[in-house]
Amino acid sequence: MIKVILSEVLTPFYLHNNLSRDSHISNTNNHAKNNLLLADELLKEWYKVNLRREDLLKVILPWHLSEGGEIELVPKSGLTVEKAVEKLKKLKKDYKEKSKVCWGKIEFAKKSQFTPIFLSTKAIDTEDYKGLETKEGLIHLDGLHRMVSWELNNLLDSNTTVEAYIAGTKKQILSWINK
Repeated sequence: MIKVILSEVLTPFYLHNNLSRDSHISNTNNHAKNNLLLADELLKEWYKVNLRREDLLKVILPWHLSEGGEIELVPKSGLTVEKAVEKLKKLKKDYKEKSKVCWGKIEFAKKSQFTPIFLSTKAIDTEDYKGLETKEGLIHLDGLHRMVSWELNNLLDSNTTVEAYIAGTKKQILSWINK
């Protein structure tokens, strides 16, 4: 676990996230960047951490309905990555047909390398996070489709680690990882 500053968080974010809306029709990377800035305002501290599969499965996802999608992947109360993947396995055919943008992002992620994810130890104050039943833990800021895809497509195993940038104190982070 290495303490980092916001600019060290934004560098890999910009490297892996094109902010131009023109890069693809459903580019939500500016929204994700705003999430990082809000987490920085709220928690004022960042750490770079390597997370294992069991840590990634515990990440709490906020409400998610893909742009133009007809099926809600994550309800307003939130789901862990593990529960979202279980739900997606049951809905796979319908979800693929009725939430094409989200499904496209999940499919794209299975073909790409593991890239950093961005989390916080507390829910930020935006509409997508207001309904979360669990407001503390490993809370998603950016990387929902990638985490879901990696688990759905069996790309995570006991030897896999994924780089994560987490807003929160060292004590908070340690209380949520490697349990």
